[in-house]
Amino acid sequence: MYLVATPIGNLEDITRRAVRILGEVDVVAAEDTRRTRKLLAALGISKPLESLHADSGARKVERIVELLRGGKDVALTSDAGTPLIADPGADLVQACNEAGIAVVAVPGPSAVAAAIAVAGFGGDRFLFAGYPPRKAGERRQFLERIAAMPYPVVLFEVPHRVVQTLQQLSSILGCERQVVVCRELTKLHEEVVRGAAVQVAAAFEHREPKGEFTIVIAAGRQASGPPVAGDPRAAAALMAQMGLSSRQITDVLVAAAGLGRNEAYRLALQARESKDEVSGSG
Repeated sequence: MYLVATPIGNLEDITRRAVRILGEVDVVAAEDTRRTRKLLAALGISKPLESLHADSGARKVERIVELLRGGKDVALTSDAGTPLIADPGADLVQACNEAGIAVVAVPGPSAVAAAIAVAGFGGDRFLFAGYPPRKAGERRQFLERIAAMPYPVVLFEVPHRVVQTLQQLSSILGCERQVVVCRELTKLHEEVVRGAAVQVAAAFEHREPKGEFTIVIAAGRQASGPPVAGDPRAAAALMAQMGLSSRQITDVLVAAAGLGRNEAYRLALQARESKDEVSGSG
């Protein structure tokens, strides 16, 4: 089972290894078969395609696993970038692991890595938080909590909500914290806008935003943002939902909320346990 990263825009970014693997496998499992078929055609490759998207059920996963058990090699691709990064495929990879099927990463383009590099805020440690919630109230709470993180945060956002998200960020971050918005990375109309959130929001406010958006938020000053300090239990729960480990949550609570390490670790464990209970309930 190969997890093949594909270009996020510029076709020249595909690796020689990715081209070879796509040409050698028996089947390609794709988030969007139409887009993947176009990519394969551009590479001069023709392969049977299986769809695997967010709404694919267990039967589809079982079908692909059976192909693998039968001796077929399969490549998984997302619409663009690295599979499983804010894209479907986790159920398939987990099923492969449980079945003893080798899972091999074929790394390559990633909007997350490209954006954190372009932002220049430092990449020693950062948080990828995916897409914010759709509802304005939930989105604001989400943004308030991640704004307190002691390291840069990378978000994805859809075009029709990017201005709203930036406006909410501006009221949370003020005029000092910097954000970088990357639009259409590696594509013909690539655009990178830097500044305070209120400035960046204004840059897109009077035109119809189009394309793929990646937002990078600079680290919170001295990790002392009030959302974490004011409600460390809720912040711990959010970080658990994001997949942070107990140790990572503890480090943030100690730095950002001024908690003792024992108290922070207790909240972190509770948050992780609650998340696991919710995940296992269905």
